[in-house]
Amino acid sequence: MEGKKYFKMVLSGAIGVFILLLILTNCYTVDTGEVVIISTFGKITRVENEGLHFKIPFVQGKTFMETREKTYIFGRTDEMDTTMEVSTKDMQSIKLEFTVQASITDPEKLYRAFNNKHEQRFIRPRVKEIIQATIAKYTIEEFVSKRAEISKLIFEDLKDDFSQYGMSVSNVSIVNHDFSDEYERAIESKKVAEQEVEKAKAEQEKLKVEAENRVRLAEYSLQEKELQAKANAVESNSLSPQLLRKMAIEKWDGKLPQVQGNNGSTLINLD
Repeated sequence: MEGKKYFKMVLSGAIGVFILLLILTNCYTVDTGEVVIISTFGKITRVENEGLHFKIPFVQGKTFMETREKTYIFGRTDEMDTTMEVSTKDMQSIKLEFTVQASITDPEKLYRAFNNKHEQRFIRPRVKEIIQATIAKYTIEEFVSKRAEISKLIFEDLKDDFSQYGMSVSNVSIVNHDFSDEYERAIESKKVAEQEVEKAKAEQEKLKVEAENRVRLAEYSLQEKELQAKANAVESNSLSPQLLRKMAIEKWDGKLPQVQGNNGSTLINLD
C-alpha cells in the first residue's frame, strides 16, 4: 500500500512538473516593434501585439515578425547582394548601392503571401526589378544629372507595390554608383576633347577680335585721311588771289631781291 501511495505521489509530481513546463514553455513575450502570428494546425487564427501571451501546446504555433521600420541595402558586399549592376538606355553598366526603408503595416497579409520569407521572395527581387526598369529609360549621362528624379520614380513604384502586401515604404536612396572602366575612359576622352574645343574656340575668338581691331584701326586711319583731305580742300578753296597777295605782303621784310654784281643792284628799280 505504501509503495502504491508513493508511486502515485511521484507520478502526480511528475505530471505537475510536466504541466508547469508546458505552461512556461508556451508563454512568450512580444517586444515593441514586433508581432506574433498564431496558427492553429497551420491556419492563422490571430496576431498578437506586444506583451505577455500564451499559446495552446502542440496545437498552436507561433511566428515572430518585425514590424518596425527596417533599412534594406542592395549592392553592398557585407549584405546579401554582393553586387547590383544595372544597364542604362544606351547599354552602359552601372554598379549601384541602393537603400530602401520600409515597415510592415499588415503582418497577416504579408505572412499569408510569403510565409515570413518576404525579404527573399518579394522585397529583394522586386526592388531590383523596378530599379532596372526605371534606369533603363535613361542614358548614362541622364542618370548622372537626374538622380533625384530617378529615385522619386523608383519610390513611387515601390510604394504602390509594397502597399498591396501590407508594407509601407518611407524612403529610397541611391547611396553610391560606379561606372564601367570603358565609360570612365570615354568620359575622360570627352573631357579632353571638350577642353581642346574650348581652347580652339578661345583662339578663334582672339583672332577674330584682333582682326576686328585691325579693321577698326584701318577705318579710323581712312577716316582721318578723308577728314584731312576735306580740310585741305576747304583751305585751298578759301585762298583767293587777294588773300594770297595779302599773306605775301604780311610776310615781306621790305627788302627787294638783289642780283650778283659789282654794284649790288636790285632786280626791281623802284625809281
